[in-house]
Amino acid sequence: METVSIIFSFIYQYADNIGFLLLAAVGLIIIFGMMGVINMAHGELMMIGAYITAFAYHAGVPAPIAIIFAGIGSGLAGIVLERLVIRFFYRQLLSSLVVTWGISLVLTEGFLLIFGPSILNVPTPFGSFGVGELTFGIYRLVLFGVALLLIGLIWALFSYTRFGARARATMENPEMAEAFGINTSRMYALTFGLGSALGGIAGGMFALTATISPFFGVNYTLFAFITVVVGGGANVITGVTTSAAALAGAQTIVNNAWSVYVGYVSMMLAAFLILLILPRGISEYLERRKIRVAKKNG
Repeated sequence: METVSIIFSFIYQYADNIGFLLLAAVGLIIIFGMMGVINMAHGELMMIGAYITAFAYHAGVPAPIAIIFAGIGSGLAGIVLERLVIRFFYRQLLSSLVVTWGISLVLTEGFLLIFGPSILNVPTPFGSFGVGELTFGIYRLVLFGVALLLIGLIWALFSYTRFGARARATMENPEMAEAFGINTSRMYALTFGLGSALGGIAGGMFALTATISPFFGVNYTLFAFITVVVGGGANVITGVTTSAAALAGAQTIVNNAWSVYVGYVSMMLAAFLILLILPRGISEYLERRKIRVAKKNG
């Protein structure tokens, strides 16, 4: 029984780490992976979602509805930011980095001034279960399931809907999209808002597992960027899932062999090694491999 619990613990940790990385990166794969905006305020949009979730929950709103409110609120905040600031810096990577970094500072300090340094909490639901002598939280498995669900919904949205086709056309060639009658300005705003909303949902989900303060987003921005960059932009869905699986694998193995801190270091090292070998990310390699196989079979 002890062996079973140890094996299950490893699988549980691996799923938990994958879910963490996917949720942290789910909004960024649209804003950075598709739109090419280095959004350093991604964590602050998650922070907005976390605050909305906490305030709504303590006002009597059920947690799932509070998380939906978080997505709506962060999405609207993202659209406002896009209209006021972001739209002037498309296709300017360094400029977008500096500008969004400034936005992140403004949001963090603004929330600090308004709400103070006090910490909010939302209780983690669903309880726990045991395997052998070990106990596991059910909500961590919910996070993993929701992360996979959101990735699947994004894939379906951009693959099979009219909005997705128009959004992809706008990101790939805005001039041609305009010529075909697509309102690219609106598509940019809606796409950025969608990425922000997903960040808000992720922040709302994480709000049930972590303390909430104006510095809430700092804990997630770095991991989100690492996951998206390692995944690459050739196919953002394939990239982010394979990237999360690889990085979470390295982290989980080292966590169990040494410690959580060394596990985080190993994840950074794994990201460095992957990018050293595959500078354009995992998805670029997979797409090129797919083309070579198709040519060979054709």
